[in-house]
Formats: sequence, C-alpha cells, structure tokens
Amino acid sequence: MTSRLKKYLFTLAIPVTALAAGSLWLPKLTGGETTGPVYETAEVTRGPIRRVVSTSGPVRALVTVQVGSQLSGQIQSVLVDYNTEVKEGDVLAVLDAKTFEARVAQAKADLAAAKAQLANQEAAVLKAEAVLRQAERAIERQQKLAERGISAQASLDAAIRDAEVARADLAIAQAQVENAKAVIAQREAQLEQAQIDLDRTVIRSPINGTVISRTVDVGQTVAASLQAPELFQIAQDLRRIRIEAQVNEADVGVISEGNPATFTVDAYPERTFRGRVTQVRLAATELENVVTYTVIVEASNEDRKLFPGMTANLQIVTAERDNVLRLPNSALRFRPRGETAGGSSGNPADRAAQMAERLKVELNLTDEQVATLVEALNQSMARARAEQPQSAAFGRPQRSGGDQSGAGRFMKRIEQIIEPMLTEDQRPLFEAWKQQRNNSRSATVWVLGPNGQLEQRFVRLGLGDDQFTEIIGGNVRAGDQVVIRAREVRS
Repeated sequence: MTSRLKKYLFTLAIPVTALAAGSLWLPKLTGGETTGPVYETAEVTRGPIRRVVSTSGPVRALVTVQVGSQLSGQIQSVLVDYNTEVKEGDVLAVLDAKTFEARVAQAKADLAAAKAQLANQEAAVLKAEAVLRQAERAIERQQKLAERGISAQASLDAAIRDAEVARADLAIAQAQVENAKAVIAQREAQLEQAQIDLDRTVIRSPINGTVISRTVDVGQTVAASLQAPELFQIAQDLRRIRIEAQVNEADVGVISEGNPATFTVDAYPERTFRGRVTQVRLAATELENVVTYTVIVEASNEDRKLFPGMTANLQIVTAERDNVLRLPNSALRFRPRGETAGGSSGNPADRAAQMAERLKVELNLTDEQVATLVEALNQSMARARAEQPQSAAFGRPQRSGGDQSGAGRFMKRIEQIIEPMLTEDQRPLFEAWKQQRNNSRSATVWVLGPNGQLEQRFVRLGLGDDQFTEIIGGNVRAGDQVVIRAREVRS
C-alpha cells in the first residue's frame, strides 16, 4: 500500500468515526424521551393587598408668588437673597425714585395752583353777587321814580338790562368755581397716582415665606410694559408642600381625594415620605397621543428636607385590605397544554358541569339542584348552538364582541334557571353572588390532585396588586397549592 493510499484512507476514517460517535451521543444531546411535565406550585395564603398607582411629579410649595415691578426703572438696592425668610410687607428691592419724586412735586404744585384758581373764582362770585344786588336796587329806584313821573322809561329799561347782565355774570362765576373744584379733584388724583408710583419704587413682599428665586441685581434696568417683569419668587410656608403628579387616563379612574400616598426623592433614596391626595384636576394634558391628568398630593415638610423642584416618585394607594385570602398572580397566568387536564375539556357539557360545581360551592346547592342546573344549561347551550349562523359551522371565526355578548347571555341564563329553584336560605347567597359578579371577575386556577393530576378550580377575584390577587369566592382555601408554571423533564 502506497503512502498516498494510506493517507487517503486515514482522512476518510476521521469523519466516519465522528459520525458514529455522534450517533451514539445524539439521544443524550437531544434530552432523550420526555417523561412528562413537572409542576411548580405556590401556596394560597392570607395577607395584605395594596393596589397602587405609580407615577412621579415635581415638588412645589403650596403657594408660590411671583413678585414683579409695575414700574420701569433702575434697581437701586436689593435687600434679600436666595433662601431669605421674609414677612408680608418686608422690602425686597428699591427702584431709583428720582423721576417719581419729581412727578409728586409737580403734582403737588399743580394742586396748589388749582386751589388758588378756586379761590380766585370764589372771589369773582362774590363780586358778581355784589354787582347783581346793586343792579336790583337800581331797578327799585327807577321803578319808584317812574311811578312818580320823575324818571323816564328808558332809564328803567337800562336798569333791568344791567340786572340781567349781572345775573349772567354771577352764573358764569359760579360755573367757573365748579370748574375750579373739578380741576382740584383732577390734580388731587394726579398727585395720588404720582404718590402711588413713588411708593411702588419700593418692592415689598406680599406674603410670609422664603425667597426661592432672585433674577435682579443692583444697577439692572427693569422694563415694565404690558407684563410686569418677574424679580423674585417667594414660596409660602415650606413646612407643607404639594406634588403635581401626572397620572395616565387608564389609572386616574381609581384615584380619589383622600387616598394615601408614599413617595421618595433622589436626594434621600432610603427615606419614605407620606402624603395624601387632595385634588384630581379635570383638565387633561395630551402629549403625543398620551392623555394624563394632574393629581395633587400634599405632604408635611416640617424638617424642610423637601425642596421645590425635586422629583417625587409616588405610589398612590387606591385600595388596601388586610388578612385576605390571596394567590400569586402567576397562578392566574398558568394554563395547561390544551386546558384539558384533570378531566376538563372545552366541550359545552363540561362547561356546564364546571359552572354547576362552582355554584354548588358558592350557593350551597344540593346535588338535586346541581343536576337540574346541569340539565337546563345543557339544553340552553344546545339551543344556542342550533341558532348559530351557518357561517360558524364552516369554521369562520366570530367577532370578539359576539363572544362577550354570548358570555353575558350565558350568565343571564344561569340566573334565570337557578333563581326559581333556590330556598330562602340560598337567596341571600344568590344576591351576594350577583353583586360580586358585577363587581369582580372570575378566573380558573389549577391545583395538583392526590393522583398528581391537575384539577381545575374556579375563583372570583377582588383586589389585586403587582404580586397577589384577592380571592373573594370559589373553591380554593388557604394552604392549597396552586400551579404557577410547568417544565418538561427529559430522561
């Protein structure tokens, strides 16, 4: 055998050997045969359940006032800084008042001139009154002389004319007095306005609080036109704060005034603060097709650890119950393959039997009542199947809305069947069951039976949180082991 042939046979033997070895180990690599599922269970327990809505929002003071200037001018002095505690009326800043002092002086001078003019007009009235009296006496003299034939009629007419002129002059003088009084009132108003503007050069705090923002310095010019420029922000009493939280429209329906809340801030990650919902605002905010509502949470801040502007991570407790029967949420998500384990199937007869067994537990039904209920339900479902449109028989899927209405009709039919057969002791249980059905939802969970097979149990669910859901009805008890997941085991 030549060396080339030996080399060829050796090369061919390598993949053949590898293929043979792989065939020997293939069952082990693929896991071998499946021996069946192994179920993981969790215990049904009693404990607290808290339904919370998680959100966030900025910390704000209960009242924040923006202090501005109604006048334009140059800042002459600033008497406060950040974090300064102020009381109502304290001076925050002062504008240059020279221009406004000059306006006050001008207004005072104008008022003095108006008062002098009034005095002049009042003297003119006195003069006009004297002239009128003299004219009236002249008329009397001319009348007496005319009666005696001493004076001509022309002299009497002249006296009467002079008297009428005197009356007109008096009326004019009196009107000028009223005009002078009006001018005085105008000058007084101008003086008052000038004094108000002068007073406004001193900017004072409108409330008791803490200065949290200052936007001016000495020498800066303030321009007040249509809107007063903001100079300071003052927070009133930081011993209480509020949080403006944005809550999604899907969660806002369960929040109401008075709900307790807990929150943390990044500055103190290990400290939990407590507050309470004081307002759910009706105005919506829409951003990128997401609708949110503002929820106000108030909290105490006696130690002043919370600052305006901090971000609070909130948990609003919308419902809370203690010592309730509860199961883990993972048990509600578990579904065995095909949902036919333990003798359960998806056919209508099994559905009727399962519903009857569930009602037997919740309403204390007798075996005779259960048998009657099962028979009536089977007949009702048979009629419903016969009335289905022909399209359903050809496998065309029904609309989801039809399924929901069918479930509603099914439950209504159960009520109609079961109500006539109830005893007086069972009727209160039946009314409570109907109320629970309207205010809760039903679900199916699975437990391991004595023979290791899955058994289906029906429960009515109440309050739920991130980990547990309350059981308010059904045939599950504390200590039961409910299946939460299954895994395949290979040999």
